[in-house]
Amino acid sequence: MAMHAAPPVAALVAPVHMSARVPMQVDPDAATLAAQPYLRLIRWVGVTSPINTPVVAVLDTGVQQGAAGLQGRISATGAMSFVSGGNALVDPEGHGTHVAGIIATVASGTATSPGVSILPVQIADAQGSTSAQALASGIRYAISRGAKVINLSVQGAGYSKVEQSAIDDATRAGALVIAASGNTGTDAKEYPGAYRHVLAVGAVDPSGQPLPESTRGLQVAIAAPGQDILSSSHDLNARFETRSGTSMAAAVISGVAARILAARPTLSPAQVTDLIMSSGGNPASAVDRARGTGVVNLVKALRTRTPLPDAAEPDDDPPNARLLPALIAKGQTQGERYGRLRTWADLRDDAVVHLEAGQVLTAEATVSNNSDVDLYVWRPGAPAIKSDTTFPRQWLAMGAVNRGSVENLRYRASQAGDYVLEVRLAGAQRIVRPRYHLQVTVSN
Repeated sequence: MAMHAAPPVAALVAPVHMSARVPMQVDPDAATLAAQPYLRLIRWVGVTSPINTPVVAVLDTGVQQGAAGLQGRISATGAMSFVSGGNALVDPEGHGTHVAGIIATVASGTATSPGVSILPVQIADAQGSTSAQALASGIRYAISRGAKVINLSVQGAGYSKVEQSAIDDATRAGALVIAASGNTGTDAKEYPGAYRHVLAVGAVDPSGQPLPESTRGLQVAIAAPGQDILSSSHDLNARFETRSGTSMAAAVISGVAARILAARPTLSPAQVTDLIMSSGGNPASAVDRARGTGVVNLVKALRTRTPLPDAAEPDDDPPNARLLPALIAKGQTQGERYGRLRTWADLRDDAVVHLEAGQVLTAEATVSNNSDVDLYVWRPGAPAIKSDTTFPRQWLAMGAVNRGSVENLRYRASQAGDYVLEVRLAGAQRIVRPRYHLQVTVSN
C-alpha cells in the first residue's frame, strides 16, 4: 500500500498578524488555522467547553514536534513508529503533520482546552510508502493507547486480510476508523477506504463539488473539503502549507468525529458514523458516488439527537459473530436485536443461535427505508464467508431471499450446534443505512 502522493505545495503562508484584541492565551498559529475558509463550508463553529479529550490516532508519515498550531495537542509520550529507523515525532515528508493540523483545527479551533489529543503513529517512510503489516500494527497500537478515532489518509489498490482484521479489532474496541476514499478519480476500489467498518471520505472543492481526483463508489460515506487546505507544515520555518486531496478531507471528518466525542464520549463508532452521515443532507435514496450522503455539516452533527445503539460490531462473518454474545444461547428460546446496515461498509450482521437437532428456528427481519432485506442460516463451524459457489453449497443451511422490507425464515436443524443467522442488505444500488429489527424464536 502506498501513501497518497503528496501534491505540490501550492503556497507557504506566513502567520497572519494578530490584533491586540486577541487574548494572549490564544495561540496565534491556531488562530490562523481556525480562520481558514474551508471551515465555513462544513458550518464549523468554535469550541466552547469540551467535557472530554478523545484520542485521535494519525497513522501517517509522523507528526513534526513543534509544528505550528499543534502545541499542546500532541501526545508526544505515546508516539510510536513502525518504520525502520523512524521517529513518529519527526515527519520527513510533511503529510502526517498537515493531516494532524487539520484534525486539531476542526476539533479545537483556538480553544486553550483543546478537546483532542493527537497520537502520532508513524507507518510510512519519507517517500510515503507503507505496508499492510505496518498499517495493521499501527491500528492495534492505537487501540492499545485508547484511540477513539483512527485516521488513515492512505490509499492502495490491494485488499489485505491483515488490514481488515485489524480494522475489525478497532471497531470491536470502540474506535472509529476514518479513511480517505483515494485519489484515482475512478470507481476502482481503494483501500483502506473500501474495507468494511471504515468511514470512507470523498473530497470536494470550495463550492461543494467533487474533486476530479476523488475516488468514487458506494463505499464513500461522506464528503469534506479537500482543495488547497492550509494546515501545519513540517518545515518549522515555513510554518504553514497548502495541500489537496482526500487525505485532507478524511482529516476534516476525523476532526468532526473528535468534536462529537468530546461532547458525547460514550457513543459507539456506529453512532458517530450515523451522526456524521446524517449531517450530509442528501435524501436516503440519493446516489452520490463521489460525496456519499453529502458534505459534512458540523452544526447539524453536533445538534442531532443521539442515534439508537447498534448491534455489537463487527459481526459480519460467522467467526466474528462467535466472538460476541449469542442472540439465542443454549437453553434459551427467543431473542431480539436492533441494528443498522450500511451500503458496502456493513452489508450484513450475523448472530449466533444455538439449536438442538430437530428444533425449529423462526426468524423475522424488518428493515427501514424501503430497503430489501434477506436472511441466511449458516451451519455450525462455518468459516469466513467467501464470494464463490463452493462456500454456500458446503455451509449454507437455508436462505430467505424474497424481495421486500420484511423477510421471514423457518428452518429445522439437522444437527445440534451454534448456527449463525445473517441479516443482509440485498441489492443495494444506492447509498442507504437502514435500521433493522430482528425477532427470533426456537421451538421443538
